[in-house]
Amino acid sequence: MSTENNIIRGGQFIVKESNPSDIFTPEDFSDEQKMMRESVAEFVDKEIVPHKERFEKKDYALTEEVMRKAGEMGFLGIAVPEEYDGLGMGFVSTMLVCDYISGATGSIATAFGAHTGIGTMPITLYGTEEQKKKYVPKLATGEWFGAYCLTEPGAGSDANSGKTKAELTEDGKHYKINGQKMWISNAGFCNVFVVFARLEDDKNITGFIVENDPSNGISMGEEEHKLGIHSSSTRQVFFNDCLVPVENMLAGRGEGFKIAMNALNVGRIKLAAACLDAQRRVITLATNYANEREQFKTPIAKFGAIRKKIAEMATNAYVGESASYRAAKDIENRIHLRQEEGATFAEAELKGVEEFAIECSILKVAVSEDMQNCSDEGIQIYGGMGFSADAPMEAAWRDARISRIYEGTNEINRMLAVGMLVKKAMKGHVNLLEPLLALVGSHDLSSL
Repeated sequence: MSTENNIIRGGQFIVKESNPSDIFTPEDFSDEQKMMRESVAEFVDKEIVPHKERFEKKDYALTEEVMRKAGEMGFLGIAVPEEYDGLGMGFVSTMLVCDYISGATGSIATAFGAHTGIGTMPITLYGTEEQKKKYVPKLATGEWFGAYCLTEPGAGSDANSGKTKAELTEDGKHYKINGQKMWISNAGFCNVFVVFARLEDDKNITGFIVENDPSNGISMGEEEHKLGIHSSSTRQVFFNDCLVPVENMLAGRGEGFKIAMNALNVGRIKLAAACLDAQRRVITLATNYANEREQFKTPIAKFGAIRKKIAEMATNAYVGESASYRAAKDIENRIHLRQEEGATFAEAELKGVEEFAIECSILKVAVSEDMQNCSDEGIQIYGGMGFSADAPMEAAWRDARISRIYEGTNEINRMLAVGMLVKKAMKGHVNLLEPLLALVGSHDLSSL
């Protein structure tokens, strides 16, 4: 496929006929992707699953250790170009790794997502050549870990309203950053932050690459006490006259909001992927338990109410997996098209994902809520045992809850999906009006 006419645009899935053979499914994984999936699954079964109890007891050092091993295996550099010590694999492969490394515990899912996504990709996609050479190889290999400082006590969903300030020093060599960030994943063991601050009275925030040096005005709060993802390091970060070299500004002045929004687009579809193997594991555990647990001398898996729950859990997982990989391949096709037209890797990646921002938001909402429902039904199938911390469903339910909040709350993403679809229709990128007219026939649209 080398022409734009052959590649679906974002949002067009609603109105455009698709040939089933053109829709990518997990059955279409290449041999390389299948080997990667097996490698990640083996890593999870060896390094994560046996230590589930330690993750629930807030073993932050274990999370750092597992992340470092993931770096040694190359899993942290899947999406990073080879010239920066990554594997340079396509978007579908990055989704696949995120999918299978995230299913056993939300602590690793969060640490992995924060590092590879919002910790590494902003520098990879927006950094200067010097910035990329300095930071990205260390992040891609797990020598260093990254974190992303956007949220503030008064700036959550309204990310551009942050109060953190950046001021140019008199000698013009540094920016002095002052402010407070909160809910910062990986803060406890990261080496470098992507920090957003406002210069003077600029309308939009600006991004900076800030090395984590406590002697340079950086301090942290204690680890947050959280409902789930217990071994994911989450702290407040304080900047007090933190000096950042002027060459560490990320992109241009006032470009921070754009960086943040595009990073969130990637994060949203990756979050959907991160919920997929978690569903598979919960369904497997619940099904096995239902077959083993007997009541009235009958395995509860024989009862219609339980069978209905398992059927719905499996159906939702199948739909979420299918939609996620279809969208991932659509994004990958768009990226390849832009590269064929002469765009750089960064330009192609940014525009390719941005094109499917609607799908990213829809998937984030749908799959995160399916995962929550899946774990909730898992508890119900286990009955009283499901409510016990000695059984696996309780932790799965707690870990699932955060997915409806981060990367933009589901409420925000519902609004975004509709708003972006309307904008695309007004630009003529998605033909909503013609199918609507065909639907209502000669009726006056005002009667709808």
